[in-house]
Amino acid sequence: MRAHSNPGVQGRRKGQQALYVYGFTRAGAVEHFSVPGISGAADVRALKLGNLAAIYSPLSMEEFLGPEGADHTQDLEWVAPRAVRHEGVLEEVMQSSPVLPVSFGAIFSSPRALSKAVDAHRQEISSFLDDIADKEEWAVKVYANAQRLRAHLERAPEFRQRLQHLPESPGARYFHEKKMQRELDVRSRNEGQSLAAHIREELAPAALSVKPLRLADRGISGRQDDMVLNSAFLVHSGQVQRFAQRVQQLAARYQPQGLTVETTGPWPPYSFCPSLEERP
Repeated sequence: MRAHSNPGVQGRRKGQQALYVYGFTRAGAVEHFSVPGISGAADVRALKLGNLAAIYSPLSMEEFLGPEGADHTQDLEWVAPRAVRHEGVLEEVMQSSPVLPVSFGAIFSSPRALSKAVDAHRQEISSFLDDIADKEEWAVKVYANAQRLRAHLERAPEFRQRLQHLPESPGARYFHEKKMQRELDVRSRNEGQSLAAHIREELAPAALSVKPLRLADRGISGRQDDMVLNSAFLVHSGQVQRFAQRVQQLAARYQPQGLTVETTGPWPPYSFCPSLEERP
């Protein structure tokens, strides 16, 4: 359900209204919205489609499609506030109803085109809303501080013992010290990834499902430490407090080794919803 692949978007008149879709929920579950829509106006609505409802805002098709739309979607300053509003609508819906979120930028040319797309996926959407009703998506990120990881490895008995048995010859000693430093560089990188994998494994039993997400580099994360884990956990609503406590325990355990463990949520369940791409 992306703008470039929606049926019926070709041949539309300039300035004609389209439907920007945020997600789907049960018909009648949400009727009033207090948050602004994608363009900043108070225009979020629910379109009843049988037993389902599409949460949408009307907007001019040129905002996302055609040459003007292409320029917009490549402009981070244009995209960023709209992505935040998109998320805000979904989060408001989540407060009162299960929701199947749709990725940013889904445009439909008319209610009829949207209804046709929903009919093609009605069973998948309905089943997902039933399944997700008592579940929440939580994100867990782990960051590794290279210097603290390295210092932790240097304190290990194995490393300290090797330091005590270096050759007495200055030349040989220098060679072995350099070799050990290179080994530490490699081990500190691997250690962060290994510990992150352990954290994921220890959290998995507290969740119903786990999905790995893309790691963000420092430029995107805005952190000085390297992201070594980014995963989504689907947690039963009644187990969220237990899950959060487990994250806190792991954060305290691994902090001395140079890791920072963080959890955020609940999020719209993007990571666990079915694909609604057009079928061939």
